[in-house]
Amino acid sequence: MHAPFRAALAALLTLLLSAVALVGATTPAQAADVYRYWAYFTVTDGEFVAQETGPSGAKPADGDVEAYRFAAPADYTQPNLPRADLSEVDFETVCGDKTAESGDKRVAVLLDYGVEEDADGAEVPEPEALCAVVPAKANGLQTLEAVAPDLRTQKSSFGPLVCGISGYPETGCADEKVAEGTPADAGTVEFAVASDETGDESGEAGESGSSDSSDTSAASESDEGSNALLLAGIAVLVVLVVAGGVLLNRRRTTA
Repeated sequence: MHAPFRAALAALLTLLLSAVALVGATTPAQAADVYRYWAYFTVTDGEFVAQETGPSGAKPADGDVEAYRFAAPADYTQPNLPRADLSEVDFETVCGDKTAESGDKRVAVLLDYGVEEDADGAEVPEPEALCAVVPAKANGLQTLEAVAPDLRTQKSSFGPLVCGISGYPETGCADEKVAEGTPADAGTVEFAVASDETGDESGEAGESGSSDSSDTSAASESDEGSNALLLAGIAVLVVLVVAGGVLLNRRRTTA
């Protein structure tokens, strides 16, 4: 091949490659669709780690912390993290006052329902931290259901998808496209931690209240019974007095 021809061919190839690179640089990349959905996390070494599999494919151990966050991340590969401060909301904080019998386990479950921008006009529940006491063999989905009975799921090729937790949101299952993603949150928010003490106090108060109510009712019935006996006694006494007066009056008349 002659040198002039090789030089011309090399120049042509260079021009074509430059044109391809220029077109690639100037053509905007197609933006990925954005959807709202519940993302599933576990806590490892004090940090949230997004899970690629759903909770039905996971098996938390006793002492684990699991978390869920509802949002519409701009990048589906980087879901928005739950806004809990893990230095304050940890396993001991959530499950420290719970006990598990033989064959059971305790798992802390953090639920972050997201922000108003993702609520589509609905009222956003407050973030909460709950302790699930479940059988040792329970998977992540069963663990979640133990603390959030009103759970909506949908079948998929990857296993059950979590669509709604504690009734939120009421409809949809990661299938509602939105115009833009929810910005990642820089700060943390307070998580309401459920405690057995509150429940016990409520229960004791309820039992006490019920007992007081029963006592009051019983006392009232007792008082009514006593009053009835008193009235009956007075009536008998009046009858005896009247009868005695009549008898005495007859004796005087006869005399």
